[in-house]
Amino acid sequence: MPVSETPTNLMERHRQGDAEATALIFAHYAQRLSRVAEQHLSRKLAGRVDGEDVVQSVFRTFFRRTLAGEFQIDSSEQLWQLLVKITVRKAQAQGRRHTAAMRDISAETPVTDSDAIARLADHEPGPAEAAILLDQIEVLLNNLPAMYCDVLDWRLQGHSATDIANRLGVSRRSVYRALELLGHRLEKMSAPFTK
Repeated sequence: MPVSETPTNLMERHRQGDAEATALIFAHYAQRLSRVAEQHLSRKLAGRVDGEDVVQSVFRTFFRRTLAGEFQIDSSEQLWQLLVKITVRKAQAQGRRHTAAMRDISAETPVTDSDAIARLADHEPGPAEAAILLDQIEVLLNNLPAMYCDVLDWRLQGHSATDIANRLGVSRRSVYRALELLGHRLEKMSAPFTK
């Protein structure tokens, strides 16, 4: 945070819709909060959720509730304590979510049969399956900038949002926005099949 900016000043600017103030708050706290989240996430969840995912949720909640006037913050210490509290609760909620009933990560059993793994790896989609997939990807990316295709490609290869942002020379926030938009489009595309 710039020396001339106080948390109170930044919060007020954020409430007035100042995107720069919002970005400064995020930039100042996001990395440290990500480490806090990682400390409170089970190692079992590593493939499903990471600290960055939790931090995105923390800031969505924090900024929404701040705009609603729910927080009175008078110092950087109060701001940090509030953000840590939200982060810990969000991390714990993720743990509960991913250990509940059908999502229980401990119920997952790794495939150990090497023959089964080999069969899965050798199976290639037929021409009809490949054509359907290509059509769906084309619809998904329709009228979007090329960056969205790159984000999707790197994410499908298993890269983190930070890694994708570094590779593409954009902010992590841009990557998260792209993934969120693609997720919404996928939900809309699958809606007719889930009714």
